[in-house]
Amino acid sequence: MTPVLLIARTCIIYWVNVWIVPVEYAFDMIESELARRGITPEGGGRLTHTA
Repeated sequence: MTPVLLIARTCIIYWVNVWIVPVEYAFDMIESELARRGITPEGGGRLTHTA
């Protein structure tokens, strides 16, 4: 039974990694665009408008 559980665990880990790759790619694209525009992650989504 243990070998079957290990194989199942490996398959689950593999498929989760395959599913997450596009999400990581999208976040990397967003981060690089923010860096290109000069926006730092420390801003934390606080938008301030001055009149």
